[in-house]
Amino acid sequence: MKNILFILSLVIWCGCSNEIPFDTNRAEDMVATRAANLDEYSFEIYGGALSAYYQYDCKGNLEKVMPAIVSFHRGDNNSIEPIIPQVLTKPVWIDSIAHKTTMYNGMFAVYVYMQNNISSKERSGDIVWQQPESNKILSIKIVQEAGNNHIMIAVREFSKNHPVFTATTTYPVKKDITCRIPYEAYNDGGKYDGNVSITIPKGETKGTYEMDYNGSPLVYYHGDIKGYKLYEGTITGDDIYNYSFVRYW
Repeated sequence: MKNILFILSLVIWCGCSNEIPFDTNRAEDMVATRAANLDEYSFEIYGGALSAYYQYDCKGNLEKVMPAIVSFHRGDNNSIEPIIPQVLTKPVWIDSIAHKTTMYNGMFAVYVYMQNNISSKERSGDIVWQQPESNKILSIKIVQEAGNNHIMIAVREFSKNHPVFTATTTYPVKKDITCRIPYEAYNDGGKYDGNVSITIPKGETKGTYEMDYNGSPLVYYHGDIKGYKLYEGTITGDDIYNYSFVRYW
């Protein structure tokens, strides 16, 4: 009768308690087993310390090697089971992150889509991932270059001997920008040396300047102008060090 009561009390205790009785002498073996299971998960940047950070230009184009993440579980028979990483945090100027499979099982190429950087300073931040199942954490640093505003100068004739000079920037300018461009207008009889002054208003990306040579001696005596040759001139305005002169003619 005592044996029956002991067995009943043990059954009741196990049913009401969250704890499971086990041999305390085997506790170390159980901890070791859990650690070994965690080691079956791989979660790291491909190449290890191949790159301390990943650099993008002001428009979000990759400047260096594309980041890749190794994320998988090694199952029975040494099989590889890929695990798509989850993004925990990212800089606010990064719009989205995509993970695409590669020819290597368990490796994901990381595509980072970000906003244009129109400031004069570079920016950086960390992307933090978590691997489902193992809860391992991984992070990489992303650097985006400052926005270099390019000024492109072009000339085009919309009618005979009536050229229109155009200055176009990649981003809106912070203040009025003035471009002074030396040029030649020429035909078979000679040439005319001049300077064109183009202003891009604050907040805009385009400025124009028009000339009309129909009444000029060059056209009157020698016929229509055959072409124009532009030279690199000067650019004045706010934060001029942010601008580079690019010619398209």
